Amino acid sequence: MRTPVRVALVLVLLAAAALYVYLNPPRRLELGPEALAAFPVELGTWRGEDQEFSEVVTEELDADDTLARRYVSESGESAWFIIIFHQNERYGAHEPVVCYRAQGWGVVDQGLTTVARGEDQFDANWLLVEAGGQKRVALYWWYTAGDLATADRDKFLARMATSGVTSNVTFGAFIRVSTRVGEGGFDAALARARGFAEEAAPHVPGLFEEDE
Repeated sequence: MRTPVRVALVLVLLAAAALYVYLNPPRRLELGPEALAAFPVELGTWRGEDQEFSEVVTEELDADDTLARRYVSESGESAWFIIIFHQNERYGAHEPVVCYRAQGWGVVDQGLTTVARGEDQFDANWLLVEAGGQKRVALYWWYTAGDLATADRDKFLARMATSGVTSNVTFGAFIRVSTRVGEGGFDAALARARGFAEEAAPHVPGLFEEDE
């Protein structure tokens, strides 16, 4: 195929795509005011209290809605839980490694773990970070249309793109649980974060149901 013909074909395809988007703009998920705040304050033995993002962090995230809570278990252990929601965005929240390093935390190790969700399960990422002699474990994943919870950001982005074409709705949510590493060491902290995630994950889909 000669170059002029190829260019003309590309222009036609781009024009067709632009016309489709114009005639079928992405529909919004009408979460309503403070929808994420409806996330349960009580999760099993955990009790939550709302926290606030700093103004700098809020501006950097530029999210459509956020949730930040500190949960405390009956035994006195803490877990920090956040959800960052972006409507019709392709990227949303960036990898938390960037945030931790920007705040002076060093990444000691990272990997994958499995989180149970009812009869299902999904992979989540974990990070072990350290600063000033203190260590924390962060467990995080992404959530989007089709009830997809995944540790794989590329898979998350691909699903959003597919959803935009097939159902004309795209949204992305970044979800993170973090907890301190105490006397039980890394294994105990990871198990605590995973246990909290397994309490929280079943409640996530209901936050993002599309209004008909």
